Amino acid sequence: MEKLVRIALAVLFLLGIASAQQVDVFGGFSDLNFNLPTNTITSPSDVRLNLIGWDFAGSIGKFHHISFEADLSGHTLTDCGGNQGLNCSNFSFMGGPRFNFGNRSKKFTYFAHGLFGRDSMDLIVNGVSQSDANWAFAAGGGVDYWVNRHIGIQFGPFDYYYTRHLYDDGVPTQGSIRAAAGIAFRFGGVPAMEPKATREAKSKSESSSRRRPWSKSHPVPAETQQPATVAKAAPQGTQPLVVSVPGHGMEIASLGVAVAPQEFDGAKILEILPGGVAEMASLKAGDLVKSVDGKPVKTPMELAAELSDKSGKVRIGILRGTVEIETEILLGAR
Repeated sequence: MEKLVRIALAVLFLLGIASAQQVDVFGGFSDLNFNLPTNTITSPSDVRLNLIGWDFAGSIGKFHHISFEADLSGHTLTDCGGNQGLNCSNFSFMGGPRFNFGNRSKKFTYFAHGLFGRDSMDLIVNGVSQSDANWAFAAGGGVDYWVNRHIGIQFGPFDYYYTRHLYDDGVPTQGSIRAAAGIAFRFGGVPAMEPKATREAKSKSESSSRRRPWSKSHPVPAETQQPATVAKAAPQGTQPLVVSVPGHGMEIASLGVAVAPQEFDGAKILEILPGGVAEMASLKAGDLVKSVDGKPVKTPMELAAELSDKSGKVRIGILRGTVEIETEILLGAR
């Protein structure tokens, strides 16, 4: 049965990747605090068994917030209940809906799920190990901290774990707690940071690059040719604030840089324009602009807006590698 579950899960993942759906995979340490209520079969009083093990889960979803999750877990406790040489063990496979909260472009995302499936348990009954398999239910959630777009650290799931082991023998149902933590991986889907307009432009560019070799292209007379982007002349004594340069990010002329969105926060400098303010201030390509006069900026548009009414001395906060720097620049009068 376990092999079949693993094969089915692998096939599910491959189908998800092939269809460009978002696939989240988790693997890590798990703790099952199994609660065995008072009964005449296994225990004359309430007993809590702390089983240690592993948890492996994967979810596939075409929608950003809703996906289907499959979960496998196994736990073991040696010398179970004080019975030397006898172990309690648990193995479960479950599936169900998972709801994801938070923007995929942020470092922290959250999830909640409800899982239903099969749970196998080895318990000690009158000094003898006895196996039982029954259905189980788990409900809870957790939080992911994404180190980058594809790798993160997952805290959770923290689940209420409901089982019915030895129910036919008169043993009460069990309400336990399961907690896990480990590494999360994320694949597929369209990056949230890439605007729709950018994707459409990229698609058109790729389409034109695949033009058939026998397609004829008619040259355009030199006098009618126009540059891809034309910046209108600004009034005397002023500078154009923003110029969109296809393929080269957004040019912010007042600062003398071309910037692009960063995965999580800020505006990443792609190019330093010769003779500009940024060059004089020793800014470099690759620097991440994080703030203007202490106010955080998260996108190139926010950076352009913050600089639009600035003149004189302005403080620019940047992240260079892992070092945060704040430098002072001098903008011309508007």
